[in-house]
Amino acid sequence: MDVHSYEEPVFIISVVADLLEMHPQTLRFYERQELVVPRRTDSGQRLYSRKDLDDIKEIRVLTREKGVNLAGVRIILELRRENERLRTAISERGATV
Repeated sequence: MDVHSYEEPVFIISVVADLLEMHPQTLRFYERQELVVPRRTDSGQRLYSRKDLDDIKEIRVLTREKGVNLAGVRIILELRRENERLRTAISERGATV
């Protein structure tokens, strides 16, 4: 049983960096580029969700394996998020996609 939801921020940056074998500066760069925007605690500490980790993995695949630049990654992520939003809106209305 999962204690935290998929979108609940629970991981600090050092844990994410270790889990994904990335440098924390890369994660900060992704944040500056607004590719992944972790939530912040009252003291300013970054907290990442499991969804954020999946997004970071996707960014890595797109840039390293597919050769997509960061502008392209941003567009792909925006389109995927919009697609998810629309699917959710449709399913809430009881229609099928």
